[in-house]
Amino acid sequence: MAASAIGVVCGLIGTMFHFGVHEVTAFRGTHPWVLYLLPLAGFVIVSFYKLTETDGLGTDDIIDAVHEGKRLPILLLPAIFFGTVLTHLCGGSAGREGAALQMGGTIGQCMGRTFRLDDRDLRVATLAGMAAFFSALFGTPMAAAFLAMEIASIGIMYYAALVPCIWASLTAYMLAKAFHAPFENLAISSDVTLNLGGSARVILLAVLCAFVSILFCKTMHVIKALYARFFPNPFVRAFTGGVIIILLSLLLRTDDYLGPGMNIIERALHGETAAFAFLLKILFTALTIGAGFKGGEIVPSFFTGATFGCLFAILTG
Repeated sequence: MAASAIGVVCGLIGTMFHFGVHEVTAFRGTHPWVLYLLPLAGFVIVSFYKLTETDGLGTDDIIDAVHEGKRLPILLLPAIFFGTVLTHLCGGSAGREGAALQMGGTIGQCMGRTFRLDDRDLRVATLAGMAAFFSALFGTPMAAAFLAMEIASIGIMYYAALVPCIWASLTAYMLAKAFHAPFENLAISSDVTLNLGGSARVILLAVLCAFVSILFCKTMHVIKALYARFFPNPFVRAFTGGVIIILLSLLLRTDDYLGPGMNIIERALHGETAAFAFLLKILFTALTIGAGFKGGEIVPSFFTGATFGCLFAILTG
C-alpha cells in the first residue's frame, strides 16, 4: 500500500516536473536571450535555498537517508523543483535525474513517516520514492528500480527493496504515461554483425569510456573546489558561474552545450557531432553544477558518452 501511494504521488509530481522542464527547454530554444538571465537565475536559486533552509543539501544527503536514516526536510522538494526548472530555463548544462532522486527520496521518506514505518522500512520507502520519480521522468520503470537499489551502495544491490521499488516505479510510470508525458525515445537501427574485430573495438571503447568517466568526475570535483576557493560566497559563486557560461557560449558561437543536450545525443547517433564535443560538455556541466545551479549529471554523461562514441566510431570505422 505504501509503495502504491508513493508511486502515485511521485508519478503526479514527477509528471508535472517533466512537463515543466520540457516546456522551459522548448521556450529557451525559441528565445535564446534567456541565457543572459543565467547569472540572475543563479542568484535567485541560492536565495530560495537559503529561504527554505535547504542550502547544501543534495543527492549525497538522500543516500545518507538510506544508510543512516538521516531526516530529509520536505522543503527540499520545492527547492530542487524550482531550482532545476530555472536552471534549464536559462540554459544551465544539467540533467534532471539528480533532482529526481532528491525529490523522490524526500517524498518517499516523508510518506514513510506518514505511514509510521519503522526505520528499516523507512529507508526502503526512500528508495521506492527515488525509483518512482526517476521512472516518471524517463519512462524506464525497471531501470529506475534497479538504479535506486544500487545507487545507495555502489556495486551492491539492496534486494530487500526490490518489490517496493518495482511496484512504485511501475505505478509512477503508468501514471506519467496516462498524462502523455513526453518521454525521449531514441530510434537506433544497425546492421552490424558481431565478429572478432567488432568485439575488440567494443572492448577498447569500454576502456576509453572508463577513462572519460574518470575525467568527468575529476573535472566536477576540481571545478567545484575552485569555485569554493575563489568565490566562497554562494551568491557570488552562482552569479559568476552564470557569467562564465554565457562568455563560453558566445566564444564558441553555439548553444549545443546548454541544457541537457538530448538533441545532440540524437545527432551523435547519426554521426553528426563535433570532435571535442564530449570535452566541452564535461566543462559546461562542471561549471554549471559547481556554481550552485541545480540538476543532475546523468543526461550530461549520456551526452558525453554518445559524442565520444561517435568520435570513436568515426576514427575506427
